[in-house]
Amino acid sequence: MPTTFSHPDRADGRVNALVQLAAELGQGGGGSPSRRRTARLALRCLAVFARKQFDFLRTGLQPGGSFEADARFPLSYLLEATARQVAFDTDVLLRTLGQREAAASILPMRTTLDLADRLASNAILPAVRHGLVAPTVMLTYFQKSPTIRLLPYVPLGVIGIDFSASGDSSRLLAIAHETGHHVYRQITVNYTAHLDAQVATMAAAPAPNTWPTWLLAWEEEIFADIYAALVAGPAAALALQEIILTGPTAALTEDDGDHPLDALRPQIMHTTLRVMATRGPDSRRAALLSAAAALDAQWQAQLAARGAPDVFTPAGADAPVTLAAAGELLVALVTEMLGGALAPLAADAAHAPWSTDAPPTCLAQFDDFCFGLGEASLPELTLRNSDQVVAVTRFPVKAKGDARTVGETGDAYLDERRDAGLSGAALTAAEWKAVFLAGDWTTQEGGSGIKPPVFNPTYWWLTPMPATRPVQPVRPVRR
Repeated sequence: MPTTFSHPDRADGRVNALVQLAAELGQGGGGSPSRRRTARLALRCLAVFARKQFDFLRTGLQPGGSFEADARFPLSYLLEATARQVAFDTDVLLRTLGQREAAASILPMRTTLDLADRLASNAILPAVRHGLVAPTVMLTYFQKSPTIRLLPYVPLGVIGIDFSASGDSSRLLAIAHETGHHVYRQITVNYTAHLDAQVATMAAAPAPNTWPTWLLAWEEEIFADIYAALVAGPAAALALQEIILTGPTAALTEDDGDHPLDALRPQIMHTTLRVMATRGPDSRRAALLSAAAALDAQWQAQLAARGAPDVFTPAGADAPVTLAAAGELLVALVTEMLGGALAPLAADAAHAPWSTDAPPTCLAQFDDFCFGLGEASLPELTLRNSDQVVAVTRFPVKAKGDARTVGETGDAYLDERRDAGLSGAALTAAEWKAVFLAGDWTTQEGGSGIKPPVFNPTYWWLTPMPATRPVQPVRPVRR
């Protein structure tokens, strides 16, 4: 059962213990850039950031504080939610450290993590190259299932991979999908558009209801699947099919209201491969088209062999929808999404997909790609300006937004509002909630239950570039 902050003295003790833990664990962040140093610098940034978050909430929401109150979210609740997030981040970052230590791991684990780090660093490159996100260091660790952890206080993406990946490299293909989640969140949850863009979005006439609600509920997962295909090619599609087929037949047509229906989901990647073939280099066209056709045929055969139903009932709905009709809508939505913000990635000749051929050759290609990644130094975190600035070093693409003041998010609006609140300014409930959420930090496991607003217009993917550009620090960063 979660603890509470009902007694101020015990509450202060817990807060101070969490901050001290992260700060002292992060003290080993000196020396040259390395995987361990990156994890320790992240802990150091977490400690500074957490202290500011706790102080911000106490300053404005304690009795006599200047923030607008919301009875649904008392101070004790907000402090507890923040404490859980600090503890969760500390746990994840400690795993990235411990699993690289010989005393706490075996050689295949460490070898797999090195490969996973290289794949994740390659996966984020197209998004940085085309301005969707700022340069980001990628770090991986083992856990029970693939996931990505969003860390607003440091330019770092932390991806959890399946323990069994040390014996089956195809499980590493999930890295491309999880990176897609990171990109999605960076370009849809953004508080710098709090003025003109927010007002314009709120005041604009509602967009035509082109897509059914059940389909838009799958939006983020659709985006991540598209991104996975753009990065990893047919191997990602084949790996997805194999994962789906490990479940019971009934699950093929069960809508959880979050993930695309299993019976339809492979179509997302197959459609993406066709778009890549049409818009990308001629040298890849025939292979990608052949792969998409083979994957399609294979999947339809699997559905027939399992006797999958041809209808499903969307989550929260009463009327059934045929798979044929839903599939047509899904393909149309994927095609539309690939015509906007993601269009440059679909045509990117500079990015070499991890595979291009039809199954089963695509998995051998993926293995060859992994072997060819080599042992070059990876992007890492480093400190600059008398240790006051955390920055990305060794990133292969030059882009803005690769540095921020330690303890800040790099989001101009959030950092300014937090500083104002710490100085005693009166903030509206919407303002302090935005700081509390920290750009989607507290919506993960053990999170707040407050859904972050998305200040991008409906169907944001139709814009040539993301509706909000990667965020830059509000104050100039001295390098």
